[in-house]
Amino acid sequence: MSLSRNSRREFLKTTSAVAVGTALTSVGAAASAHAAEPNTSKILNYHEKMGYRRLGKTGFMISEVSLGGHGAGLKHLEHAVELGINYVDNNIAGECDAYGAAMAKTTSARRDKWFIGFASWPEKITEEWEKNLTEDGMMKSIEARLKSYQTDVLDLWRPVGATWGTGQNSINTLLMVSNKALDMVVEVFEKAKQQGKVRFLGVSAHNPKVFRRVLNEYPQFSVIIFPRLFLTKDLGGDGLLKLAREKDVGVIGLKPFGAGGVFGLKKEQTESFTDRRGHVMLKEMLKEQRLSAVIPGIGQREHLDENVRGSYERDVPATPEDKKALLEFRRNLFANLRPEYQWLRNWTVV
Repeated sequence: MSLSRNSRREFLKTTSAVAVGTALTSVGAAASAHAAEPNTSKILNYHEKMGYRRLGKTGFMISEVSLGGHGAGLKHLEHAVELGINYVDNNIAGECDAYGAAMAKTTSARRDKWFIGFASWPEKITEEWEKNLTEDGMMKSIEARLKSYQTDVLDLWRPVGATWGTGQNSINTLLMVSNKALDMVVEVFEKAKQQGKVRFLGVSAHNPKVFRRVLNEYPQFSVIIFPRLFLTKDLGGDGLLKLAREKDVGVIGLKPFGAGGVFGLKKEQTESFTDRRGHVMLKEMLKEQRLSAVIPGIGQREHLDENVRGSYERDVPATPEDKKALLEFRRNLFANLRPEYQWLRNWTVV
């Protein structure tokens, strides 16, 4: 029997309430699992120095420092595998094509070495884009990414809620995602999962309110992805992280360096410059155990080496120099925030 959108939304809310109890049980089991030694033989690209964390109810153990869409290239993929990274997430279609082509050429970093997350670029599920959204269009975007990666199934489909750009400059409609769009996403996911095209559902957004709606009303979502930065208890992030833990939903933090802003870099400098203190910030962020992973941007091999130090050296006590660097990063963050990233100010209270 087919349900109307409103009826389906009420159904999802009801099942979500039931799922809370299940999620809480899962969280307890997960906590026990974390206390025990993990079975490293089942962790993709396992490296003894890398930390691995459970990605919510997907059950996957992913590297706590993972790989994003920028900097695609064969050598980068191979080096990332050597370093113990096993999760890659892409937004832009061209990046998916580049990574897929690289995976097809290598013997050490092929598709089977990765938990792959992907968006439906250039499609977005914001209110600005709603009139363009169709279930058929969403399914075609999933199928296009399967071709990009030259595979029959991908791990995490995570439609994107907001990406700043030309023609997308109304903050009110850019950042919000409606139930109508989320209902459509769930319908498409259920079909794609049944057809064996995707395994899990997530969402990426730039508005904390979107995640509260997703977490409270849609148990089908396994992962949420958002700007990590200095999302701390002091800034109000504790409530959102607590809710995600209650629902056993994995949390991925994007843009930990604020697009280079924490280093005081200009846009044209971000790919070529390496700040040897970057790992200090990642260490600080990874103290938050409710994060499954952070995804820093890279532009060169040296960035990968610096980023993984955040995990390799996570339990090394901070030095006076480290503490000084963190204070400098905090001052730099908003002082150097570029116009296209002003929406990050909305995350000071979530």
